Amino acid sequence: MNYKFYKTVIPFVVMFATTSIFAQKYDRKYNEKFNVDKDVEIAINASNTEISVSNWDKNEVEITAFIEIEGVSKEAAEKYFKNWNFEALGNKSKVKITTQTNNRFPFNNEVVFLDNSNFNFPNVFELDSTFMEKIVMPKVDFDFNFNNDFVFWDASSIDNLVGKNGKYSFHWKDGENDIKIESKEDWEKFKKSKDYKKWKDKMEKDREKMRKEFEASREKMKNEIEKNKIYIQKIDKEKMRQQLEKARQELAKVKMHFATESDNVMIDGKKVKITKKIEIKAPKGATFDLNTRHCKVKLPNTVAFGNVKYGSFDAINLNNSKLTINYSPVNINDISTSNLFLNNVTDAKIASVTNTKINTNYSNVTIQNIHKNVELSTKFGDLNIQKIHADYAKLLLYLNYTNAIVNLQNLDKNLLFEIKSMTNSTANPSMKLNVLNEKSKKINGNFTIKTKDSTFFINGKYSQIAVNQ
Repeated sequence: MNYKFYKTVIPFVVMFATTSIFAQKYDRKYNEKFNVDKDVEIAINASNTEISVSNWDKNEVEITAFIEIEGVSKEAAEKYFKNWNFEALGNKSKVKITTQTNNRFPFNNEVVFLDNSNFNFPNVFELDSTFMEKIVMPKVDFDFNFNNDFVFWDASSIDNLVGKNGKYSFHWKDGENDIKIESKEDWEKFKKSKDYKKWKDKMEKDREKMRKEFEASREKMKNEIEKNKIYIQKIDKEKMRQQLEKARQELAKVKMHFATESDNVMIDGKKVKITKKIEIKAPKGATFDLNTRHCKVKLPNTVAFGNVKYGSFDAINLNNSKLTINYSPVNINDISTSNLFLNNVTDAKIASVTNTKINTNYSNVTIQNIHKNVELSTKFGDLNIQKIHADYAKLLLYLNYTNAIVNLQNLDKNLLFEIKSMTNSTANPSMKLNVLNEKSKKINGNFTIKTKDSTFFINGKYSQIAVNQ
């Protein structure tokens, strides 16, 4: 243990005393080593700790744990050190690392928890049970004009588009036609051909088919709305109030738990700073079983499974992993052959995904590169896919109440767009396909986008997607 004292000469005695106390630092360091198998499992159970892992070529696990306290007396620091309960136990196949504190602040002082913790914690919403009295079924107008709300290409719209502003470049490709127009002469020649009439007739039939499907969908939605009205009238409001009150109490417990886990506190008006770090060196074949709370976790190329809550998570490469991450910013360079669940993650960045299933809930996710065999399921949040590689093999994307942006520029296949039913919106109770330009589309509502062989498949429910082609 090292004791460091910094003395500053200041004319005011009161300021001198305060500066001296705040400059006091006490620390303790622990070192443990284990001879292990190259595929050793390392289990980490920790809270409020910076955890950094690196690989080396030795069949050995080396653990360095460090704790530092600033702003308390030597006696108080000793109490805290004894109470940290750092422990590392292991054999050749498994190493267990634990940092638990039975009583976080064993001082007989007034303790005030500060709000400047570096760890991530969500803004928990406040429940208002009075909203139960306000539940009403919105009035939905089912008699809106189809032509204004349901936008699709037809032959007439293309006639008006080709030649506009002197531009005659036009390419139409579907399952039956492959039409290329590069000049005014090409266009005039095509309009006089039999192929033009066949193509125009087909487009009109397709449009009429879509119109009928829409009308049927509108009637079905109207019936569903009526059913929901009856359901809402039967809701047991008193029972729901009791459930909301129970949820409020649980949220209060979560807030209190977070406060007592903070490492920045005021004790008798004095700021106390506590720093805890664990550095682990492990064989390249090691796997990690994580159970962390309010921790900053940094992993190298490795295999990991378990739970990460209320902290941050960084990994270079994850392979054959299965992780659940809650309320923590996420940064992963590469993930392959894994399962990842993100819950209330407001900022997740993944550079590359291969042979992996990802589920998200109330999360915002950016993926730079999609490679082979990826399945994504999202519920409430944002999704941005910046690139889908040509060797993607199979990509399944399920959107629920999600805003998505998907770049399809490398997808060299024809896509089938199908809009199934209306969005659940009183402001705009319609389903839409808006053509932003010749290479971009925005779709709102319930929809399917797929290739003929279904190797590329997007299913959206009450979602919005912007597709760049």
